Amino acid sequence: MSETRIFDNITNEEINQMKNCFKAVSRKYIADETINNIEEGSLGIVVSGVVEIIRFDFDGNRTILERINENGIFGKLFFSKIDEGDVQIICLTDCEIMFIDYDHLTKQCHNACSHHSTLIMNMLSIVSEKSIKLSNRVEVLSQRTLRKKLITYFNMIAKETGKKNIIIPFSLSNLSDYLCVDRSAMLREMKKMREEGLIDSHAKKVTILYDQSMY
Repeated sequence: MSETRIFDNITNEEINQMKNCFKAVSRKYIADETINNIEEGSLGIVVSGVVEIIRFDFDGNRTILERINENGIFGKLFFSKIDEGDVQIICLTDCEIMFIDYDHLTKQCHNACSHHSTLIMNMLSIVSEKSIKLSNRVEVLSQRTLRKKLITYFNMIAKETGKKNIIIPFSLSNLSDYLCVDRSAMLREMKKMREEGLIDSHAKKVTILYDQSMY
């Protein structure tokens, strides 16, 4: 099932109208640049590019909270319970980000624009999808062993795609950050799983060989 995008069913002309109506501000960033200027109550829309939400704990350990693709949204309202000093929004590629004051989205548009309502519905769908992803993430992280974390994560992707040949959407280094595990330990466990005939893998490509009904 494809993800909802914030501008689904909204034309480019309507997007330009909303930019004026919402007093939107667009900014461009280069790859690896950190977005530091997002304000409380501001919603970021990824017009082009990919960003990641990264959290660092007190020991400097890095955890990938979320990856936001083109036409996705982010903002402090989605991680308000996390100490904002620990969270960074980093551009994986060159990006263009549109910032909109959240209040403009929730207030009735004086022009009664139909595309305003469409945007709200899209945003609600995205928030719902984020909630499901968070639930899946908790399910993965709650597993007691590294192998179970990997299997649960592989099963999750296989269920989403309907395929046993899956492609991990991260580099292996970033996958260890996403799973909150040591990279070397993760690679050793994946090697054991290959040797035991549970998976076949090359770089980010993984083929599930185990019986998923047993895990």
